[in-house]
Amino acid sequence: MEVALVVVALIGYLAFLQWLRHHRRVMIHRERLAAVEKGIELPPLEQEAQNRSWNVQRILLLAGLTWISLGVGAFVVLTALLSYPSHAANEIPPGIQWIGVAPAAVGVSHLIVYVVGKRRERTAASSAETIRES
Repeated sequence: MEVALVVVALIGYLAFLQWLRHHRRVMIHRERLAAVEKGIELPPLEQEAQNRSWNVQRILLLAGLTWISLGVGAFVVLTALLSYPSHAANEIPPGIQWIGVAPAAVGVSHLIVYVVGKRRERTAASSAETIRES
């Protein structure tokens, strides 16, 4: 029963957050419509959306470092288990430590996407500054 209450409370909380976001967007829309009617120059919408969106680059960096840590940790632990023969280690197949390479490779791919994204952001920012200066 307690689990059901927690799930209902969590769903209610998430629904309330979505309701608040919706009403914030409605308010921004109304402000922009009023500005258009008065002939006032509108602020760029990308900046408004960028301030409220998740920073994907930080998430990619965190995910990449986490996957690398998990992969290296699994490799080290399994190598240590296989290095010292014991009764428990006899049931572990030899070479299983290489399974830690897969999560590490996923982490490296996240970091590659992070670096490429950062480079694109820098290029876009520098081109935007060049356009503003012209």
